[in-house]
Amino acid sequence: MVTAEVIDQLLPQLQCQLCGYAGCEPYAAAVARSEAPINRCKPGGSETFAALARLLDIDPAQLEVPRPDPPQLALVDPASCIGCTRCLEACPIDAIIGARHYLHDILPGECTGCGLCIAVCPTDCIQLVPRPETARTVDDPSHPSPLPPLEQSPSENRSRLRERYERHRAHFSPEQATHSRGLTDAERLEEIRMIVRARRARPAGGSTGQPHPPQS
Repeated sequence: MVTAEVIDQLLPQLQCQLCGYAGCEPYAAAVARSEAPINRCKPGGSETFAALARLLDIDPAQLEVPRPDPPQLALVDPASCIGCTRCLEACPIDAIIGARHYLHDILPGECTGCGLCIAVCPTDCIQLVPRPETARTVDDPSHPSPLPPLEQSPSENRSRLRERYERHRAHFSPEQATHSRGLTDAERLEEIRMIVRARRARPAGGSTGQPHPPQS
């Protein structure tokens, strides 16, 4: 029997949840239990699909080959960011930098365009845009890769992303996490008040690393 750990090693480690599971590990466990098909990993594309088919001795002709979406990159609107840090917790590979009440920014070389940061942003200041690069998958040049171009091999890239995810998971453990739950009405009202105060007090042309009042 093929274990979930072995299956997980073939997944791209984006932790994007596009497969319908909370990350690569839970999806691998579901595949190992025959509870999920091997074509749920859209970012992995035909390469990951073929590798899983070989590993599990599944006829790939029985399933539709997943096609990656065009590569995207998250961008933060500096005029709307209030430094709430919710996106920092949502990004599974720590591709966002910032601190509370400070303008956040995206690390373009790390962002995989998963979009998990968008849903938790209370000011809708994050959007996905097409990546300027023209990175394409090795196995299918007609379909762009969701990943930024990297010098590492696929296995090295998976290891690097997994390490970033493990560091993120350790930092935002249940004991550390504070924003994983939904906002109450009172909290949402306070967020709106923060936005109003920040916009009134903010000088024009703020930049990354500059504090966004109020400081508390």
